[in-house]
Amino acid sequence: MHRADRLPQPTVRFLRWASAAELDLVGTAARLDAPARQRLDASPESAARRFLFGRALLVRTVAETIGTDPERIEVTAVCPDCGLAHGRPRVRTGGRTIHVSLSHTADASAVAVSIEHPVGVDVERLDAARFAGVEDVALTPAERERWQRLPDRRRLRALAERWTAKEAVTKALGTGLTTDPATIDLGQDAAPHVTETAGHRFVIDHPEPAPGFVVTTALLLP
Repeated sequence: MHRADRLPQPTVRFLRWASAAELDLVGTAARLDAPARQRLDASPESAARRFLFGRALLVRTVAETIGTDPERIEVTAVCPDCGLAHGRPRVRTGGRTIHVSLSHTADASAVAVSIEHPVGVDVERLDAARFAGVEDVALTPAERERWQRLPDRRRLRALAERWTAKEAVTKALGTGLTTDPATIDLGQDAAPHVTETAGHRFVIDHPEPAPGFVVTTALLLP
């Protein structure tokens, strides 16, 4: 994929859960703080596997991005509403904060890491059933009009990319879907590109990690 080198880009890693052997799950579990350990122990088996997989992928990606030992990476996650350990992950290492975002879908996870800019990432399986009716609730009128003019063969991916981009934008903002996605107009479809929405500027990109999936990142610019 062609990249616009002048635009800042996060480090992005995508991994199927079937590839868990590539990750240091044991070491990651040993380094969990007390709230994360409680979450892991209290979760059903499938949720515990997903949590540990995501945390291990996050730590490895941060370590690779900044060139440090995973043991020096401190990850915390606290929900601002209830105080439990299921909020947005926050990463510190060597006295500095690293911007990260994590997303899961049916059987895969994606991580985005940025040293300088807040970042959001969203991953979804490219499945028509998952996106049925999304255009009615997630697109602005202008986006819906452009989407309806697309050939049928392009509509599913275009809709998936638009939806995941909006998820990524709200993650970068730290608001989640308390921000109505139908109020976010992302402009052109080509990626990477800079768009201004919700009073902020973002670099939107769609890395293509594997057939059948869509991964989108949103980097919040100053």
